[in-house]
Amino acid sequence: MKRNTIQLKENLIQAGIDEIRQHGIDMLSLRTIAKSCGVTHGTPYRHFESKESYLKVVLSRLSVFLSDEINKGIELETSAAEQLIQIGFNLIEFAKNYPYYFEALFIKFPFKYMEVTEETISPDSDLPGFNTFKYIVLKLRKEENFNNSEAESLLHFWSFISGLAIISNSPIGTDLDNETVLTTIRHMLDIYIKGEKL
Repeated sequence: MKRNTIQLKENLIQAGIDEIRQHGIDMLSLRTIAKSCGVTHGTPYRHFESKESYLKVVLSRLSVFLSDEINKGIELETSAAEQLIQIGFNLIEFAKNYPYYFEALFIKFPFKYMEVTEETISPDSDLPGFNTFKYIVLKLRKEENFNNSEAESLLHFWSFISGLAIISNSPIGTDLDNETVLTTIRHMLDIYIKGEKL
């Protein structure tokens, strides 16, 4: 019986991930999830307190996937700047390949699960993808001796990379090849670092 409960909970989570991949997070409902798993509409509430707690679990799982994707090709012995360039490129590829996942994690819901203070940004749930990004930005701040706050650096880089990902997925982004994207990220980072050293 215990195994069936664990498996059903996993099925409900996977159904949410599949629903977001196919239709986006706005179309997600626990009734639809229950139907796709062949259970009554009240069943998800027995495993998750509310739709909000269900979404936290699903988004955390998506964030694990994001973390795996943005870490591809990262060479740990390189500088934080080089690692951040690769993460930025990988995030843009993630947005192209999984547009609804990107929308859910970076546009629709991220700030519901984060505390933004003058000093920093801290997730209040398990978001490994954001934590990977934050770790590299903080490493860059240390390597380059930035004077601004952690929160400012995180917001600046998050805004730029997210914005570039949105543009890359738009009709005007079809002309942005991989080399152009890498050059743009590298150029932005160079300007930012030089600006922080003035």
